[in-house]
Amino acid sequence: MASVNEPRTAPRVVSTLLGTRRAASSFALTVFVVTAVQVLSVPAMAYFDGMTEWGLALPEPAIVVLLVLGCAVQAWALTLSDRWPRWAVAIATTTYVTLAIGLGVPSWLVGMYLVIALALFLLATRVRVVAASLWAVGVIVTSMGALFAWLLWLGSDPSVATSFVLGETARLAAPATGATALGIWWAVRVRRVTAVQQQAELAEQEHARRVSDAQRSERARIAQELHDVAGQHLAGLVTLADAAVAISPDQPEQALALLEDVRSEGRFAAASLSGALADMRAVDSAPRQSTPDLRRAEELFVYWRRVGMAVSASVEGDVEDLPAVVSSTAYRAMQEALTNAAKHAPGAVVEVMVIATSSDLELMVSNTDRDASALPRVGLDLRWGLAGMRERVELLGGTLDAGPCSNGGWRVTLKIPITPVA
Repeated sequence: MASVNEPRTAPRVVSTLLGTRRAASSFALTVFVVTAVQVLSVPAMAYFDGMTEWGLALPEPAIVVLLVLGCAVQAWALTLSDRWPRWAVAIATTTYVTLAIGLGVPSWLVGMYLVIALALFLLATRVRVVAASLWAVGVIVTSMGALFAWLLWLGSDPSVATSFVLGETARLAAPATGATALGIWWAVRVRRVTAVQQQAELAEQEHARRVSDAQRSERARIAQELHDVAGQHLAGLVTLADAAVAISPDQPEQALALLEDVRSEGRFAAASLSGALADMRAVDSAPRQSTPDLRRAEELFVYWRRVGMAVSASVEGDVEDLPAVVSSTAYRAMQEALTNAAKHAPGAVVEVMVIATSSDLELMVSNTDRDASALPRVGLDLRWGLAGMRERVELLGGTLDAGPCSNGGWRVTLKIPITPVA
């Protein structure tokens, strides 16, 4: 179980440094080989120089075996850093002190300082700064204090013992302090990266939640729109059909007029259903606003002027009272025409004319020929197309025509009848 002082991000640091058990074992084996070579280099050189008697308490082969075992124990201790980093430091330090004092060869074991430093580094990546610093100081003071006490116990002169311990302290303190500082830095970096990852995960979750909310809202909007279409238009169709049937024996001409209204109402219903179903087929993660219509035409003009289009517009009549499906269909046709003008005739002058009367709605969007010096615009495509818009207009009993003008430009004209329904 991790200590309460250990950061919650500790497992990520361990997995980053040591990875799998196989990687940890390979790391420990590498450390063992490097440490053993350094530790055995001094006796090996002495042996090759002809010094077969080392004057130590144990036979030379026994000392070599103990040194190799000590290096193995230290390297093995590093594998414990995954779960017990403090034990790893304690075992590595104790092994060094035991061999240095027990065999009386502290100057041979300088290579073991590296393993102690590595254990301190792994510990510093898992504990707080104060704890890591105290452990580093404690290892240095404990190890060197034990060496100093041992030398005094052997009867060494205090000044000689002090000089020797100070030299060994410098050799141990340098890697131990550097490794601890590096471990603290590493832990800080990992915690920052982890915090950024958590923020990214939260942002992703928030984005997914908003997309889900937007999709639910859009489905509810479309369902309401379909309900309104079915409730309003179908009820009107039934009422008109009932009225036509009722008066047909005595007033056949008025019955035929009512049937004409039935047809007009059916066109409105078909166009409304077509628009709602098209929205349902659309794929868009952004929350949708209400369906735009001619009441928002000025916003469209302002947008195109802001991006550099020379567009002039005139609106005659009251577009506020237009049937919603007529107004929205005309708006989308106008939007498609303006987009096509920007795409195919950059730099051209565009003129928009809207005329709304009690009987019909007329729309004309015309543009001059493109400006040869203007750069073409890419990425402009609403994916509706004039053919699709023409189908919607024809459902309303209207017409949509597009073709070249005498000035070399292009003109789109739309006309939709507005038939009053009983």
